[in-house]
Amino acid sequence: MKVYCATNIGCVRTLNEDSYYMPVDGQKFMAVADGMGGHRAGEIASRMAVRIFSEILQQEKAPSPERLRYAFNKANRDVYLESERDSAKRGMGTTMTGLWFGESDVLLGHVGDSRAYRLRNGKIERLSNDHSYVEELVRSGVITPEMALNHPQRNVITRSIGPWPRVEADIARFDVQKGDVWLLCTDGLTRYVPDSDLELALNSPNPRNEQVGALINAALQRGGADNITVMLVTGEGDAHE
Repeated sequence: MKVYCATNIGCVRTLNEDSYYMPVDGQKFMAVADGMGGHRAGEIASRMAVRIFSEILQQEKAPSPERLRYAFNKANRDVYLESERDSAKRGMGTTMTGLWFGESDVLLGHVGDSRAYRLRNGKIERLSNDHSYVEELVRSGVITPEMALNHPQRNVITRSIGPWPRVEADIARFDVQKGDVWLLCTDGLTRYVPDSDLELALNSPNPRNEQVGALINAALQRGGADNITVMLVTGEGDAHE
C-alpha cells in the first residue's frame, strides 16, 4: 500500500485548519479532517480527531465496524468536552473521513462534508454522502448538483465531530480490487474540482504524487478560498508510483 498526501492553506485563509493521518509501520488506516470554529479552534478540533482516530485503531489487529464507530464517537466526545472546558473553543468542530483496510475489503468512516472516492477501471465513484444542508436539498430533488455549487448556504454542515455530545458516523464496507485508487479529500478540493475532473486527473499517466499536486493546483487556480487536503491510496504494484 502506498499513500500520497499534501495540504495547502489556499488563497484566502491565514490558517490551515485541515489535518490528516498517514499510516506508519504497516498500519492500514488513514484519515482527513477539516476543522471549524473560532481562532485556531478548528485546527485544534481536526488535529484532535485524527489523533484519537489513529490511537484507537492502532490497538486493533483487524478492521472492525464497531471499533471504527467507537473511534469516531471517542473523537467526538473528546472534542466536545474540550470545547466545553475552554470558552475560546466553544462550538468547535471538524469533519473526518477515514479508511481502514483489511485483506480484501475496506471500512469507511465518515462525518461531515470531506469525501471519499474510489477509482476502479478508470471510473470514479463517490463513496461518502455529504452531511450538509445543500446535499440534503440535492438528495431530495429540490436543487440540482450544479445549483449546489453556488448555493448561499453551501457551507452549512448538518453533522460534524465536536459541536454536540453525540454524533452518528456513517460506517460502510467496500470490496478492494487490484488497481483501485482511493481518494480522501476536504471540501477545499471538491468545491472547485468536479468529479469528472477528479477522474481525469487520476487517470493521467503522471506519478501519484504529481496527481496530488495537480489536484491542489486545480483548486487554487479556480479560486482556492478554503484549505485543501488531498490523499491518494493505492495498492502494491501501482503503475503510477
